[in-house]
Amino acid sequence: MIEVTDLRKRYGPIVALDGLSLRVAPGEVLGLLGHNGAGKSTFARILAGLVRPDAGTARLAGHDVVTAPLAARARFAYLAEESVVYPELTPREHLELIAGLRRVAPAVAGPRAGRLLEFLDLGHAMDRPVAGFSRGMRRKLAIAMTLVGDPEALLFDEPTDGLDPDGARRFAELLDELRRRGRAVIVQTHVLGLAERRCDRLAVIDRGRVLAEGDADALRARAGLPGADLEDVFLELTGRGRRDARGLLDGPGAAPPGAGPGVG
Repeated sequence: MIEVTDLRKRYGPIVALDGLSLRVAPGEVLGLLGHNGAGKSTFARILAGLVRPDAGTARLAGHDVVTAPLAARARFAYLAEESVVYPELTPREHLELIAGLRRVAPAVAGPRAGRLLEFLDLGHAMDRPVAGFSRGMRRKLAIAMTLVGDPEALLFDEPTDGLDPDGARRFAELLDELRRRGRAVIVQTHVLGLAERRCDRLAVIDRGRVLAEGDADALRARAGLPGADLEDVFLELTGRGRRDARGLLDGPGAAPPGAGPGVG
């Protein structure tokens, strides 16, 4: 379980988190939606033990990230927005390294690593140095590194960034497996289609606070936009309506938007 209560964090005059509260049950996938600067990165870093909150609590599988950081980290995995891998190591060596740090028995870690790499279409490259990998291949490796320790709670930040449609589908299938295994999962993403289709519940945050929670239809009802596209619902909830870009690139003396002939 992931349980966050009244989490607060400031960076000087900037309020990053302003009483954020969330709960993710075992076997649940929560989609966390927010604009750039909404507080998502600070939230993720607090769960990962990289940033200390000013106030509030965050518990991972029952362990407080501040008072019991080692126990909390042992049960949590974080896929950062940027994939961090070592160019000179192979995928197999990456997973062996993470499994060792997670204290996974070699007899379990080896077969699990092989299955993950094969599933993510990296089996053919598992013994090649990562230096020559594409961005998508590196992202798949980072996902496998997140999963090889079989943590109880996970946070994925923009997990499908750089993945092709097949890779994105395979990630969605991994979410199904984590749900079946009773893991508590948060997916931070700007890909609203992924959030709506693959997450059990959504939470919209802005300026460090939760604005709305529920499934997509509940968010539509909250925004007063039944049947609307989730993008419009998100923009309405966060107070950022659509903007008209016509004329932004016009030069001096250009005709007003709509005055000239259209483009055929």
